[in-house]
Amino acid sequence: MPPDPYFSQSMTSIDAPQLQAVESRLAALMRQAPLEFARAVYGMNDRAAGRVDTMAAEDVLRAESHGAAVTRERAEQRARAYLPVAGQEHCPRCWVFGGFKHLLSFHRAGDGITETGRCRSCGAEYATTP
Repeated sequence: MPPDPYFSQSMTSIDAPQLQAVESRLAALMRQAPLEFARAVYGMNDRAAGRVDTMAAEDVLRAESHGAAVTRERAEQRARAYLPVAGQEHCPRCWVFGGFKHLLSFHRAGDGITETGRCRSCGAEYATTP
């Protein structure tokens, strides 16, 4: 996989458009953490009601199978504490559900503007635009 062009140089020598793109990427990911918290709550409620075939319930089951206890309180704490680092952005879903920091791999979309971050562990995709 080729290196990410935004992070091939040190952050001290980054120019304004690249800095704006990095900030945009981080902001977009930070907006996803509360949505993943809601997904965790829906998944826990689905499982409690016997609806185990929903995607949210399957995500809760996946996190529990990796040894993480998924509770509303812990998911809320993790959602509030989600803070990606430039160049080492980790998956908001894996973080909120289980506290795992699985790195996202970013790729440019066909339009050349939008980039998509994909988690190799849970399969979540996040689109960001600079």
